[in-house]
Amino acid sequence: MTDWPLPEGITGDPGLIRVFTGGAKEGEEDCPTLRAVKARPRLRSVHRTPYKPADFEPFALAAVMRKLDVLEFGRVRDDPTRVRPAHPGLERYAEHAVAQYLAAAKSLDSEEKMLPDPKYWVRQSKTTADPHGNRTVYELRVWGRCYANRERTVCELRLLRFGSVRPGQRGRSERDPAEVSMAAYVAAHGGRAAEPTRWGDEHNVQGAVTPQRVRVVEIGCLDGSVRPLFDGTPDEAKAAYQRLAAPRLRATVDAVHRRPGPGCATCRLTATCPSLQRTPGILGITDSSRPRRTLSVTDLRRYANCPAQEHLRRIHLPYDKDIEHDRHVARGHAVHAWLQHLHARTPQRPCTVADAPANRTDWRVDDWHLTGDDAELGARLIARHAAVCPLRHADPGTTAIAEQLLTFHDPKADVVLVAKPDLLYHSGGSVVWREIKSTKYRTPRGGKDILEQYPQAALALVLLAEGVLGGDVRRSRVEVEILRPSGPDLELVSPRQADRVATARQVIHDLAAPWHRDRTSAPNPGGRCARCEVARWCPAAAARPASSPSSELQ
Repeated sequence: MTDWPLPEGITGDPGLIRVFTGGAKEGEEDCPTLRAVKARPRLRSVHRTPYKPADFEPFALAAVMRKLDVLEFGRVRDDPTRVRPAHPGLERYAEHAVAQYLAAAKSLDSEEKMLPDPKYWVRQSKTTADPHGNRTVYELRVWGRCYANRERTVCELRLLRFGSVRPGQRGRSERDPAEVSMAAYVAAHGGRAAEPTRWGDEHNVQGAVTPQRVRVVEIGCLDGSVRPLFDGTPDEAKAAYQRLAAPRLRATVDAVHRRPGPGCATCRLTATCPSLQRTPGILGITDSSRPRRTLSVTDLRRYANCPAQEHLRRIHLPYDKDIEHDRHVARGHAVHAWLQHLHARTPQRPCTVADAPANRTDWRVDDWHLTGDDAELGARLIARHAAVCPLRHADPGTTAIAEQLLTFHDPKADVVLVAKPDLLYHSGGSVVWREIKSTKYRTPRGGKDILEQYPQAALALVLLAEGVLGGDVRRSRVEVEILRPSGPDLELVSPRQADRVATARQVIHDLAAPWHRDRTSAPNPGGRCARCEVARWCPAAAARPASSPSSELQ
């Protein structure tokens, strides 16, 4: 029996450990304890809460898998009680994805006739029972489309991607080699099993003939692209698994460290986790009947544009990056990334004019590459920042933190709120939240209240007023730095300004309340549709030719 300590607030039997291939990969914002709890499906929270199903299917690829199930097996293999309806936009994407998958499958045909396997592939092992009859059952399971030839001398696992798997696609992340090695190992050495009747039941695994050859490929559901990931013998798969995946999986199931983040929305520890800060009523909403979800200011801004857009981005449908990141947005991201790198230097020091890009007409940072006038303007804005760099005023001996993930739970609305300040630093013993914006305009436009124009600043002010970031609340402040070609503007708002705090609370409530009560995520057609990055999937948009996807749609 595992000696992993049961977290406070959790009860049940930890003796079944089930890990999917995703458990072998690492994510900077993943909570290790959440992953360990998820790996034990028989655990439950001591704080029973009513079941609050999502309005729509939250995992887009599940909808694709179900459509493929019907085509290949004549039925959906999922428990129908777990299936949520798909948003019309997801339905449109799933239909496209299935067509692309089937086209890709034809290109994979070889001399072996590959047949779809209606069972799931599972590698199961059990420890010897202790004197009390307790034992631990370990299950490794793949998530993908499983195929084998009639003799089962060749097994092939096909992993799905939302977008394209073609090399060189901007923003495309490589699949973790540990995840690939685990997938190959289960395909080579696992058995076959149906979905358990209950999630906490063991799989009834049937033995299977060990193949002579194992393949793992990934298929892009956007364009039918195919990328081989593994092609080898069972012995090679086992060696790769032991080298790459086994250490990761041991760390996953034994983890005790906590890192609050977006995953708190689905965690069984949310109600009792000591690392998750509570901010009751911060959204000004008293209604916990809705399913728990994560929420960011970016989500709220998208929702204000169009509820369907927000939902389709939330479920990670491929989006047109040429629209999402036009030249002005790309320049803003590049300026932001350059400053973030400067603020993360060790030892930390204030920015100077000399820290701007040396080549003012052609420079690159992370995934952003600027040339010509955009590069020149971006470099000029970075140089302008030096005059108001917050590190000039940071308390000695303290560390300023750029892009730190902050997570809070509002139990009155049952929402997990996430935010990433551009910079957090201490000045005079108080916490200062700096937001940095850049613009091509030399003077302010529109006359809008800065808290309305930048809801991030409104949220920052409310959080500081709540005192959840520590420090001397009376001296804390929000700084909004707006970089202009003519020079920087710096606007300050303080929690001591009761009227400003009231305005900030109203801004957040007015944005969050419609999102919180919405059950349809319906489109809001209008002038913005022409610049919507997910219009291709929108039920209110005219269909685009499926044969010519944008090269930047991922």
